[in-house]
Amino acid sequence: MLALIAASTAHASEVSVPAFGGHLLGTDRGEWIGELAFVDPDGTRQVLLRDNVFGISSNGTDAFVIVGLAHGSENRGAVHRLARATDGTLEFREVIPLVGSPSQVRTYSDGSADFLVFEGWLGEHRHFRCYRLANAVVEFANTCAPPR
Repeated sequence: MLALIAASTAHASEVSVPAFGGHLLGTDRGEWIGELAFVDPDGTRQVLLRDNVFGISSNGTDAFVIVGLAHGSENRGAVHRLARATDGTLEFREVIPLVGSPSQVRTYSDGSADFLVFEGWLGEHRHFRCYRLANAVVEFANTCAPPR
């Protein structure tokens, strides 16, 4: 059963964020890969992207979708920017690659987000770095909680 969180921004294994007159729904299914879907007000559901969604943040005009996977030898992530095109469709305008899989995403009402990225192993320890997404730019930050 899909548990939905209705808020202007959210983060969880299942995410629902109001955007573009409907809702963006994101799921994280680990190695089985989740998806990002748009559900319009009449309930029509359109899958926009097949990837694990760790967070969605909306600033009112654009939505930012934080995706990735850390499984086996795979460790990847990205931030997608989703906007309404002039013809009314939803489109990805740019992709910001991450050096690894994101986690612990915290989103804010201004469209910004903080998140950790698993950057690999340092000896026997997993190495994470904190990042902040603001105004479609991803930069190093010190605003994340320590990894769990």
